[in-house]
Amino acid sequence: MGKIIPNMETLKASGIEFTCLSSREVNTINYEKLISSKNLENNYNLSNLGFLVVKNVIPEEEINFAREKYFSLFKNGEYQKKENKWIHLRNHADAHGCNNHPSKSFLNSREFKKIVSSKRLVEISKKIFNSKDSFLCPRMIVRSFSCLSKVCSPAHRDKEYFVSPDPEKVATCWIPLGSVGSNNGQIIYLLDSHKKERYFNNLVKTKQVISNDLEKLSKLTGLQWFRPILEKGDVLFHSLQIVHAAFDSSSNLPRLSIDLRFSSSKENEDPRWENSWRGDDGL
Repeated sequence: MGKIIPNMETLKASGIEFTCLSSREVNTINYEKLISSKNLENNYNLSNLGFLVVKNVIPEEEINFAREKYFSLFKNGEYQKKENKWIHLRNHADAHGCNNHPSKSFLNSREFKKIVSSKRLVEISKKIFNSKDSFLCPRMIVRSFSCLSKVCSPAHRDKEYFVSPDPEKVATCWIPLGSVGSNNGQIIYLLDSHKKERYFNNLVKTKQVISNDLEKLSKLTGLQWFRPILEKGDVLFHSLQIVHAAFDSSSNLPRLSIDLRFSSSKENEDPRWENSWRGDDGL
């Protein structure tokens, strides 16, 4: 196989343009191949790669059901279905995940629980950690963004939000429920930033943010932003140390996603993550 040459894109985050590489192939493996792989620690360890795209994990039907369930919970005209697609028309009266915002109800839905309890997710985490005692933290986050969203996630690391006795034994699992991409916004990574942990320790500001200006951060560090190109059913696993962010959506077709944390065992859990997620839980 020849060398993978990513595409170069110009995107916006918080209204500021930045350059970003994109590819379908970098750090990517099919679920079946991952599970059957040997010598995994050398090839797919997150401490080495930073992030890993695992393909064909969640059935498309389950994603469609979950998406339908989420947006149908909004009863005041926030979303409207046109030509079998949900359109974001206006924001809910309550902040995301707070008070009576429907995202909290979604956590108790059968559709949500079916996805997060997937045996495939557990098997992937066991492989990544080389552990039989993989543990899914009870705090599970659902997020939705569109061109009407007021903010996107700035550059940050998950190690600031999840404090573990051994951060290398914890991984974030990001599950897109529907369309993501250059128009919808998604998670992106600052390549090799997980290998410069001490350097980035000095860049963390208040509220655990590293920077809102992704282009400036890229030039400062000499590292490039990267967008994995994902299809329905793919999931992302990444280390707590890698710097990542989200970029602005230019579409009124909302991006919906789930954020999970897996640890190699319950001993590596952050006790603050033992409760259900709320938008105002301080984490």
